Amino acid sequence: MGIIARKVQRLGASSYVITLPHSWIEAHNIKPGDTVYIVDDEDKLSIIPSQKDEEKSKAVYEMDLSKIPIPEIASLAIYCLYVHNLGDTIINLGPLGKKGVESAKQAALSLLGLDVFELGESKIMIRPVIDDSKIEIKQVIKGLGMIVSDIAGMLKDALMGLDVTQSLQLGQKDLLKYQHLVERHVVDTMLHGKGDVRLHALVLGSGLLGVVGYIILDAADKANKLKIRSDEIASLVQNIKDILPQLGSIVAQPSIKRTQELLLQTMAITMDIEERSINSKDSSQTIILTKMADALKLLDVILYVITCSAATSEEYLKKVNNTGFNA
Repeated sequence: MGIIARKVQRLGASSYVITLPHSWIEAHNIKPGDTVYIVDDEDKLSIIPSQKDEEKSKAVYEMDLSKIPIPEIASLAIYCLYVHNLGDTIINLGPLGKKGVESAKQAALSLLGLDVFELGESKIMIRPVIDDSKIEIKQVIKGLGMIVSDIAGMLKDALMGLDVTQSLQLGQKDLLKYQHLVERHVVDTMLHGKGDVRLHALVLGSGLLGVVGYIILDAADKANKLKIRSDEIASLVQNIKDILPQLGSIVAQPSIKRTQELLLQTMAITMDIEERSINSKDSSQTIILTKMADALKLLDVILYVITCSAATSEEYLKKVNNTGFNA
């Protein structure tokens, strides 16, 4: 490690470039056309080389999603595989065909350091191209904090009457990139590349389920103290109450089919709550509806974690011999 001075040079009308040290290029076997990743850390930049083919795991995986004809699951599978950092994976999308391929490609584009290749009408291959060992996780978490801070600024702008629609879309994409990169580090730390992926669902799922419990407990406390009365909201709470035992069960024993069923139920309840919140003229009832909406958001996160665990189980994912595929 050393400090090397470089002159900044102009390239075109508005771009600036610097040359890379020859010793660093040789050490990382950098060739023209290779991709490097630049990490913006406030007052400094870090350059991370992408993984070379020879550095990647020789194992190739296959994931069969042909039995799940839902494009959103194809996208979710990409996130799962990225978080678990399994290496080259061929995904069979079955009846989803081109629609599933496009959905998966869009998901891959939202992640940092992941390439996707089409292998036919309903098959793709994904390949991680960034080496986690060269990423400083503290900087990733700091970046995540900055993104959340920016989103808070968007809320402030919206409250002041500015249109932040486009900013929110970009902010959501950036937030997902950092979230999944942090998750990938957490999973790698927990499992050391060897353990059972179900541990991921068990630890995060049970932890978040506890948080949901405290949110609902707080809502109940407010309803009790403020003497809030509403049969309609009570009916919605009953629907959530019915979901929770099932959720606890599938945290312990992940299942994509059962998770999909719960996702559909939570989506329906969320839509009902949002509609009631918009139309509510009672501020005290709005407080409870907001708490319930927050709880449902966390339930969706838990269901996402469970889906990841189930999608990377032996039922859908298996290791195969290296196919010799070179993209």
